[in-house]
Amino acid sequence: MFYSSINPNPISLIVNKKNFVDNSFICRVEKYIKTQHLEKAKFWHMGKDTVVSGIRNSRIHWMTDERYKDDLAVIYQELVNKILFINDGNWGWIINGWEPFQYSEYDESYKGHYEWHIDFGMKEPMRPDTRKLSFSLGISNKDDYEGGELIVKTCEKEQSVKLDRGEISIFPSWVLHKVTPVTKGKRRVIVGWGLGPVV
Repeated sequence: MFYSSINPNPISLIVNKKNFVDNSFICRVEKYIKTQHLEKAKFWHMGKDTVVSGIRNSRIHWMTDERYKDDLAVIYQELVNKILFINDGNWGWIINGWEPFQYSEYDESYKGHYEWHIDFGMKEPMRPDTRKLSFSLGISNKDDYEGGELIVKTCEKEQSVKLDRGEISIFPSWVLHKVTPVTKGKRRVIVGWGLGPVV
């Protein structure tokens, strides 16, 4: 019968894992971030990167400082290997590379938030791949902040997660998502994007 070939356990669009990385990993990230300057996050708007606080209000750092390339290599390698393992078991997508990881802070002092958006974009000329797989990894303890939930929307359903220290959320880059305003404390995360072919 035709219906017998339907998978009764379809793949999940969103994968959440607690304790995805251990405390030594988080401490390595925190040590690195202490040496860095954060800048206001920008949003691609009207054909250019610009600060649009009504859409996105956070402070970020692209994790690419060559002075710390050995430390960053350890961070990237551990995280990439674990995320690819999740991808292989869940979606099986071709991931050819990664954009630089981005450390992001959302603070109560400016009600840090990020309105509804997707990470996927059209392919750029001279770049064969686009964002295909997104992740958000908690650096803060979830008790250190209020608000700041990651909300992911699939069809009419919304899934909300308040990321804890070492917890990750992984999802397709075309999925609609947002971060609600932080009303107390500071939410700290690493976000990143696996790159692959559109088809």
